[in-house]
Amino acid sequence: MKIKLMISLALVTLMWSCATTMSSTWKKGDYEGRQFSKILVVVEASTKQGRVNSENTIVDRLQKEGINATNSLGVFPLNENVQSLSPEEIESRILEGDYDGVLVSSLVDANSRQVREGGGVYSEPVYYRYGRRVRMGYVHVQEPEYYRQQTTYVLETQLYDTKDAASKESVVWSGQSEETDPSSVESAVKAYSKKLVNTLISSGVIKN
Repeated sequence: MKIKLMISLALVTLMWSCATTMSSTWKKGDYEGRQFSKILVVVEASTKQGRVNSENTIVDRLQKEGINATNSLGVFPLNENVQSLSPEEIESRILEGDYDGVLVSSLVDANSRQVREGGGVYSEPVYYRYGRRVRMGYVHVQEPEYYRQQTTYVLETQLYDTKDAASKESVVWSGQSEETDPSSVESAVKAYSKKLVNTLISSGVIKN
């Protein structure tokens, strides 16, 4: 059995959106979903603290739904070069920990472009005095036009079912989401964890 977890040294910081569902998902055709006894959460991040915070946030959201989950620190320590591990070693550690499910989240794409904003026209009231009378009119005001840099991140989460005989060589579920110009990593992580878990449960892939 080979559980091919794509864990690389070129890890990147996850930036997540505030939507409540994944923008696109895929499920293995014959996979019906089930209750998992223990799920391992793995987040690929550019910093150790980012990895810890992100994994713990997803774990907390799963646990709030009654799902037993843990972060990956006990399986893949922070000071370890995961890329140096063989697929067999990765598999062995997961099975030794009695994990029957593994969630892996990572940034798969990022692109930037210039977007134009402003340039609209709006009406503003003005008042004119004629002797004792005051009359109101309107003037049209042109908003200034400007350009700014917009960055969109594409994130993906994959679920591995280690106990499903038909799925030993593949992912049983994956979901992608786009996030445009997130305000902060911390708030985005919380929003994404909610979106991820809601999608997994509502689709029946993970039953609680």
